[in-house]
Amino acid sequence: MTTTAKAWHLALAIVSGSACAGALAQEFSYSGFGTVGAAVSNKDYKYQRFITDNGTVKRDSVLGVQFDAKFSSQWSATLQAKVAPAADNDSKWETSAAWAFVSWRPSNEWLIRAGKVRLPLYLFSENLDVGQSYEFVRMPTEMYSIAPTTDIAGLYVTRNWALDSGDLSLDVYSGRAPTVVQRSYSRDTGTAFISVTTRVTGGVLTLRAEDSTWRLGLHHAKSDFNDDQIQVPATIQNIPLGGGYNVYLPTAFVREFRNDIVTFGFDISLPSDWRLIGEFERNFQRDIALGANTAGGYLSVLRKMDRITPYVTIASLKTVGSAARTRQKIADVVAPPLAEAGQRQLLDTTPFYDQYSLSLGASYALTPQSKLKGEWMHTWIGKGSAMVDSPAGAGPVTNDTIDVLSLSYNFVF
Repeated sequence: MTTTAKAWHLALAIVSGSACAGALAQEFSYSGFGTVGAAVSNKDYKYQRFITDNGTVKRDSVLGVQFDAKFSSQWSATLQAKVAPAADNDSKWETSAAWAFVSWRPSNEWLIRAGKVRLPLYLFSENLDVGQSYEFVRMPTEMYSIAPTTDIAGLYVTRNWALDSGDLSLDVYSGRAPTVVQRSYSRDTGTAFISVTTRVTGGVLTLRAEDSTWRLGLHHAKSDFNDDQIQVPATIQNIPLGGGYNVYLPTAFVREFRNDIVTFGFDISLPSDWRLIGEFERNFQRDIALGANTAGGYLSVLRKMDRITPYVTIASLKTVGSAARTRQKIADVVAPPLAEAGQRQLLDTTPFYDQYSLSLGASYALTPQSKLKGEWMHTWIGKGSAMVDSPAGAGPVTNDTIDVLSLSYNFVF
């Protein structure tokens, strides 16, 4: 049974408990949301999976519906389904159950959820698909692409404290995503999709005051490949070949690897309707030589002016440490002709990032339930980026800039 099918079975089991909705539920409600977005760049190669100079509607478009059933003051259930580009195919769209969980609130201080839930990795994790709920055309990819998975099937426990300075909450969760699709691209072999099972456990502390929100999170992920034939290099060694040639070859492999992720974010309201939002991350890669060992984040300044909210965002994502040093050595290697393809494949399929971006945009509230958004984003690619599909037959995209224009219509009902 596929992961999507399992999610739907879980969803049906939950809301069939609500299916007795009329008889069992005290309250039953539904809502919907959607984004119709278009983006175009000034480059003929793909950026962020879909964006090229031909334009695309796949980068930001999504349509969803949510059902909530309340059975008592303590028990409720939620199902959220959405239609979006498929995770395992660049050409197709898919329908999936984004949320499917049962909630138990034994008191005002405690909330326990079981089922398919969204990880609390980011400030905007829970409403990430609901573009109408925030001002940006899209949340900065330099931050919002670091998660090994955005959803898990598991247990999510929240404890709240009422303080004089605001509300403090602690979220502790643990769960498993049995099929996480990871996309990679090579100039020689094109796009590949690899299935990974990921278990994530973590805790997030959030302080919500009258004019600010602060969040600190610690997350541990353990992943392994669903295909027994797939492994990744644990160590890589330089092999001199003479004549000025050398190559880098893996000397040990692993099927399982770990990531420890630290996240920090804040959302501050300032005088005269100004607002400051920032999120930062450090993703520590364990066990493998070439992985997403990254540091990144963004800082945004916004100002609400009646219905219009303009914003400026700067963002960065860089691979750091030994992973960056090893990858650069592979990029600099002088390999003999017969070994060039193997070195190129190793270079292309490494999840490496060295990029910065500046975004200028604005949202316009058409109604309380809908927004029109526009944005210009300028990205600098340094030594390379896995967000770019480098053209076949050419060198990797380095020391280049990308301009992206985006427009979207966002709504809820």
